[in-house]
Amino acid sequence: MKITFCSSTSEVITEIGRRVKETRLAVPLTQHDLAKLTNLSQRTISSLENGNDVSFSTIIEVLRALGRLQSLEIMIPEQGIRPSQIAELGKPRERARPKKQVQGEWKWGDEK
Repeated sequence: MKITFCSSTSEVITEIGRRVKETRLAVPLTQHDLAKLTNLSQRTISSLENGNDVSFSTIIEVLRALGRLQSLEIMIPEQGIRPSQIAELGKPRERARPKKQVQGEWKWGDEK
């Protein structure tokens, strides 16, 4: 299954579990071996592979043990500086600030 914007959370979790299981079998490792490598219980590994909700730190440990932690770099790449940012600001943006309200500007609910 391809994970898309329209995939439900449970579908995504199930698909991640399926992919982790395929990767574990390709290595090859048993659930018991993977549990030892990650200091997690075999039950936690089984839960992940069966599509049950587990913590993100569990997924990180499993990916690390399977040699796939770099996959997170693809999933959430570091944001580079856009040329337009340099031209507009002269430096990379560090945080977003709310726009200041112009004095005298009317907003709904301000009427008295």
